[in-house]
Amino acid sequence: MIKQIVRPLFTGKGPNFSELNVKECGIGDYLLRYKLPGNTIDIGMPDAPVPSRVNLNADLFDSYDPKKLYNRTFVQMEFEWWAYRGLFLQGDSGLLSKMSLHIDVNRINPNSPLGGSDLESLETYLREDYWDYYEAEKNIDGVPGSNWQKRYDFDNPDEVRAKGYIPVRRLVLVLLPEIYVKERINDVEWLHYSIDGEGIAGTNITYYWAYPLTNNYYLTFSFRTTTELGRNEQRYQRMLEDAKQIMSMVELCKG
Repeated sequence: MIKQIVRPLFTGKGPNFSELNVKECGIGDYLLRYKLPGNTIDIGMPDAPVPSRVNLNADLFDSYDPKKLYNRTFVQMEFEWWAYRGLFLQGDSGLLSKMSLHIDVNRINPNSPLGGSDLESLETYLREDYWDYYEAEKNIDGVPGSNWQKRYDFDNPDEVRAKGYIPVRRLVLVLLPEIYVKERINDVEWLHYSIDGEGIAGTNITYYWAYPLTNNYYLTFSFRTTTELGRNEQRYQRMLEDAKQIMSMVELCKG
């Protein structure tokens, strides 16, 4: 009990689970319901519009103006973020950490069909997709994977200098998921995994829950977390626990 009271002193205030906002949206044949806690970050601008329903017909998916980020092409269904501000020890305006939620409907790469709602098939696809984006000498976009390029630059500092760049002094890589875990949430099994330093290696961890919707699309809840005052495992653990609490309120069913 004392530990739960004292912990916000070191991890910040974070989401307010006593204030929940109930939401729902349609995705193909599925209905998605979820609840988001209060105490979100307000940047003084209206939220970007998101569709209330996504048709998974291949001819219609592009009409939702899908985005591309890192290795994924997706339609965003939700975006929200929370600040973990310090209490009196750090000052009321002291930002310790941030966590953002992204709910996305992802289209798989061509010629890589999923096995319907088969989590093993989704895990195989994700492992290959992440490897191609980060580790391949030349990925599907025709460029070196970011980890591959960093290793090359690290091992060839003279070539880096010749290009006018400052040689890297230490090798920092994106850490791909080693373990994928099946988690049952409200009678639905999700694939849970995390990426350390997604996109650009650094002090951030992205926690994922993924579900295969059809042979060509999968759904992700991703929580991007970062600490503002260096890498603090206690703060990351707090944000992971908050992400799990949000996921515990997710309901996905065929409508």
